[in-house]
Amino acid sequence: MPVDERQRLEALTRSGLLDTAPEPDFDDIVRLAAESCGTPIALISLLDRERQWFKANVGLEGVEETDRNISFCTHAIEGESLFLVEDARADARFATNPLVQGFPFIRFYAGAPIQTEDGYNLGTLCVIDPRPRTLSDSQRHILLGLKRQVELLLRLRAQMQKMREHNEELERTQEKMRQLNATLEAEMRERQRVETRLREKQALLRSILTHIPYSVFWKDRNSAYLGANPQFARDMGVASPAELIGKTDFELPLPRELAEKYRRDDAAVMESGVPRLSFEEPLRLLGVTEDAWVLTSKVPLKNEDGSVRGMVGIYADISERRRQEAALREAKSLLERYAASLEAQVLEAHERNNYLMEHSGEAVFMLHEDGRVLHVNPVAERLLGISEERLRGTVLESLCLENERETLRQALRDLLAFGTVRLENQGLRSASGERVVLSITASLQVTGTQRRMLLVGRDVTEKWRLEQQFIQNERLASMGALAAGIAHEINNPTAYVLSNLTYLQECRDELEATLAAMPGLPPRVGETLTEVKDILAESLTGGRRIRDIVRDMRFFSHTAGEEVAPVDLHACLDVVLRMAHAELKHTARVEKHYASVLPLVPASEGRLSQVFLNLVINAAHAMRSGTPAHNLLRVSTGVEGDWVRIDIADTGTGIPPEVLPHIFEPFFTTKPAGAGTGLGLSISQSIIQKMGGEIRVRSELGRGTTFVLLLPVNGRGTSEPAHD
Repeated sequence: MPVDERQRLEALTRSGLLDTAPEPDFDDIVRLAAESCGTPIALISLLDRERQWFKANVGLEGVEETDRNISFCTHAIEGESLFLVEDARADARFATNPLVQGFPFIRFYAGAPIQTEDGYNLGTLCVIDPRPRTLSDSQRHILLGLKRQVELLLRLRAQMQKMREHNEELERTQEKMRQLNATLEAEMRERQRVETRLREKQALLRSILTHIPYSVFWKDRNSAYLGANPQFARDMGVASPAELIGKTDFELPLPRELAEKYRRDDAAVMESGVPRLSFEEPLRLLGVTEDAWVLTSKVPLKNEDGSVRGMVGIYADISERRRQEAALREAKSLLERYAASLEAQVLEAHERNNYLMEHSGEAVFMLHEDGRVLHVNPVAERLLGISEERLRGTVLESLCLENERETLRQALRDLLAFGTVRLENQGLRSASGERVVLSITASLQVTGTQRRMLLVGRDVTEKWRLEQQFIQNERLASMGALAAGIAHEINNPTAYVLSNLTYLQECRDELEATLAAMPGLPPRVGETLTEVKDILAESLTGGRRIRDIVRDMRFFSHTAGEEVAPVDLHACLDVVLRMAHAELKHTARVEKHYASVLPLVPASEGRLSQVFLNLVINAAHAMRSGTPAHNLLRVSTGVEGDWVRIDIADTGTGIPPEVLPHIFEPFFTTKPAGAGTGLGLSISQSIIQKMGGEIRVRSELGRGTTFVLLLPVNGRGTSEPAHD
């Protein structure tokens, strides 16, 4: 590589020639070079980092570039004169070159370096022949001349590029000038507007100073008057404010002691730079027997840099007010007493609110008017399981379940509008994820400009849960009664359908026996009798299936099952599995592993069936529908001492460890909204516990869940059930 390779490559990039479309000017030059030198191939070759690329090409159609490491041009750009190879096979540098040994079988090469204005060789103008030869002097001159034409084109392109860039820069400059002119015009308009407003303000100030019922004056650092309004001039006994300019208080009709006092006050304000506002002082003029009292304010007059250059004073005659001083003091005293009373009332209200917050047996929330929590009492902390420090700044509605937020949001809007509001059964989510239900009474607390919302909530979670459970029980009871009624209605027609089918079957058998004894019976009659036999058998099987289902429904919904009596657990489980057959047949295979001998258990058969059915349906839902070959429901029974054990196991998705401790909580469910009440397992546990038993669960994600029910054989166990 040339020592200046990096700079050469940068110059090549600046030229803008690489990978550009063919151009007639360059194409004409290579054609002229080929014709002048009598070669079949002529190229304008540009040497990139790893390739040589052909800007113009005669004789190598379809070839745009070759590797640089086998190019002749790599050698040609090392010098400034014409690089000539008369017979490449006889030249040790090129004898084994792939371009010599193969297409285009180069034997003769002549290349003139193409140089930029700053002296970098970008490539060559070269001619190539597959025959060994040389160039005449005139051909060399022509090739070098054409090379200079290429360089001229490069310079022209560079100049054109510079001209374009210059034009673009001029356009940008003109645009900046236009923007600057627009800015200047806007500034001039703004200045004119400001000057107009300043003149208006000056006119307004003159009008105010002329008509204001106060005396105004201003002085320099030496306390000499710079100006005053007409009222002050009249007070000083002169015809116009102009007569005061340049004078001091010692030159006005004032007692010397007052003039000295005024001068000291002026100096203090100007030296400190701090205004002295609303102080009372006497004003006595020479020759006037009665003193006047004025309320004076003096402020420093400052330059733009903040330095003090004088002062401005203003005073009002308060002689009449001083004569009414006693009445004013009394009024002030009354106001102070009233203010103290109000402050005491506010303090008492705050203390009352604080006492309510700390000692109330109900949850108390103090909210900002935007709904953020400012303060809660210990009851609220306990109910939610969240400390006041974590709650502070939280928007209260964010503690609600998604479907209850709008109710609370609307209630708070009504509170701000009307001052009070009641909200029944409002749910909040505790730290453990449980729903805490509150009956809320809210009021708007207004102190000055501050508005706070006070919410007092009575915990009605347990009441609400009992109401929901009662509703669920009533719904289940209604469904049971409806199922019993439907089963009864279906049972009668099913009975006579089965009776008629049995009679038809007997008639068919008699007919078949009679026809068999008759000669010449057509074959079709025998086939028909066989088909009728199969149809009647299938119909009887289906009818008996309907009868069994109806019997199971009547058994499951029978209200007498609430009473405790000895129960055959195997029969009860069989009924439940038949009831759940439609849910299970497309989901899982069922395996029953019953103990050979299982004692009767004192229990409520209807309630126990409800528990079994709930667990079986839950297991079916936990297994993916449509894959019965891969899913299994296993129901097992056994005896453990004084206890009967029932295992209901599935191969479903399993229960996450963080969910497992909550599955028996009322209304806890992982199903989508509307897909479950969250009461099934809670009710099941309650039923088993009332029977003196126990329900356990173990689960593993991806492998399944097993529910274990333990029931005492004699109504109560004499020992604790064994743990897995």
